Amino acid sequence: MLDSQSTSLTFYGHCAFLWQTSQGLRVLSDPYRNIEDRYWFTRLFPQVECDLGLITHAHFDHDAADRLPEGASMLRSPGQLQIEDMSIEGIIDIHSGASGLRGMRNIMFLLETGGLRFLHIGDNRADWPEDVSQGVGKVDVLLVTVDDSSHLLSYAEVDSIIERVDPRIVIPMHYRIPSLMPESCGLKSPDQWLATQSAVKQLKGHSAEFSKEELPPSAQVWVFEPSPESLSAEKVEP
Repeated sequence: MLDSQSTSLTFYGHCAFLWQTSQGLRVLSDPYRNIEDRYWFTRLFPQVECDLGLITHAHFDHDAADRLPEGASMLRSPGQLQIEDMSIEGIIDIHSGASGLRGMRNIMFLLETGGLRFLHIGDNRADWPEDVSQGVGKVDVLLVTVDDSSHLLSYAEVDSIIERVDPRIVIPMHYRIPSLMPESCGLKSPDQWLATQSAVKQLKGHSAEFSKEELPPSAQVWVFEPSPESLSAEKVEP
């Protein structure tokens, strides 16, 4: 049972997370899938019960909307939404790298509940403009893309985002998990980047609880283990 002001966060691998608020609202971000010429995941995305699914952009590794449960709503556009004890704002900007240069849009989701502000950046670029920064504002928990291949962002770009939003907790995502993703996906672990960070907490599990009162006094990087549901889901072959 969560206390009256805590929020749980569960990691399902890649950029997929589930928030559960103190009132029981369940919000899932970026369920993943393979497509014909992209075999990044050795298992289907698991069946995760949720009330709302968030899709940051239309790349295969973020938009398995068909894996959302029947009856769940979906949000994949900018704008503001208040649902039970969570407010959600979709902030539109641009995808990092070559996709961004081709004009691909990305939605960063700012989720606020229990006095905490979480920012899931999807695959956003690092150098977003000032009007986007004003929309984002102060962030308590940042979910940011980082791996040692610098597939989306360089280490310097990741660090610049952290400096800009000044979170108390940083959660890396979009890196290779060997038990879920083949080496051929091209992503790597975040280990070399983690070695550059001054305070890293390796969590002994796939879920954690967050409350305003228990935020660390200075920034920490928290590394989740993937949910066992992800690692035991139905296998898929290339």
